[in-house]
Amino acid sequence: MFSRVLFFLTLSLFGFAASAKDFQSFTGRLTANKVRVRAKPDLESPIIRQMSKNDLLLVVGEEKEFYAVAPLKDTKAYVFRSYILDNVVEANRVNIRLEPHVDAPIIGQLQSGERIQGVPSSISNKWLEMTPPKNTRFYVSKEYVENAGGPDYLAAMDKRKSQVDNILSSAYTNAEAECKKNYEEMAPQHAIEQFQNIMRNFADFPNAVQQAQEGLALLKETYLNKKIAYLESKAEISAEMKQDLLRKHKEDTCELSSVKIDPSLWNKRSQTKETLGFWDTLEESLYLSWTAFHSGRSLDDYYIEQKANASVLTGRIERYSYDVRNKPGDFVLRGREDAPIAYLYSTQIDLEQYDGKTVTILASPRPNNHFAFPAYFVFSVEWN
Repeated sequence: MFSRVLFFLTLSLFGFAASAKDFQSFTGRLTANKVRVRAKPDLESPIIRQMSKNDLLLVVGEEKEFYAVAPLKDTKAYVFRSYILDNVVEANRVNIRLEPHVDAPIIGQLQSGERIQGVPSSISNKWLEMTPPKNTRFYVSKEYVENAGGPDYLAAMDKRKSQVDNILSSAYTNAEAECKKNYEEMAPQHAIEQFQNIMRNFADFPNAVQQAQEGLALLKETYLNKKIAYLESKAEISAEMKQDLLRKHKEDTCELSSVKIDPSLWNKRSQTKETLGFWDTLEESLYLSWTAFHSGRSLDDYYIEQKANASVLTGRIERYSYDVRNKPGDFVLRGREDAPIAYLYSTQIDLEQYDGKTVTILASPRPNNHFAFPAYFVFSVEWN
């Protein structure tokens, strides 16, 4: 009897191991927005990040109602520097954390003698930033994942995304440069072809297509207006000719008829690339750390709590233009006798419009990276 039980137990364990081993990795596509990637396969586990509909993941296993997924390529991990000497781990069971602080979720461990490639964290130099180990696994609920193709599909799509991002960036750079020229010097055809290439060949990246349409619409509108102004200055255009140009322009841009033309598009794109991206990333990092102790809470919940505990400050806002590492804000708030009292940044308010003005702000404390004054995230601004 005992031998029979042992046989079936061995067979069961063998079947489980074979099932896990036989899992076929695939590229998963998310079917909803705000899908949460978690550190462990349960709903109480810390949230690693939220992802959007049509985002892709490499699914490498499954556990109950969750798929195990490989870390996204931009995921960073952190270890305390005291345990690392010359990139060699000096202790056993050294925790690998998602953020550079001791309350961040643990996503793995290192053992004595293992080698890592890390650099000091820009947020806290007490920690080393590294790529998560290859065996790191995160988890996504199965109900939000569909099979998009084999495991190689993700790499192929990453390559295509890199291509479309490069083309879009180049097109915007070229278009902006052309729009700054006089009409006689403009040669917009190359930028036009770049935008049209994206619209024709990258329909699987709808956000890029939308940005290409917006850039193309502004470029063509600017070219038309400069052409008309040039001809009028030379007295070489009649009312009939002007109407004919407008008619041809309308026919040429019929596919862009639903696109709203934004004259400030070039400036907005530059500002987003250079500034907002960093602060957005920092805010996401702080939110995810907060969710480790507030499971199931949204980003709105996070900011509601932050506002409830925010401080009211008064002073004159001034852009902090010094190019220094780890600066805790893009602006400085100056108080009495023009002395600086705080660093400021915001992803919700355009602080640039308040530069040089005396204001009252509602703001929440943020890490000041060991600078001389406290740092704050600004929720609202009122002129005094």
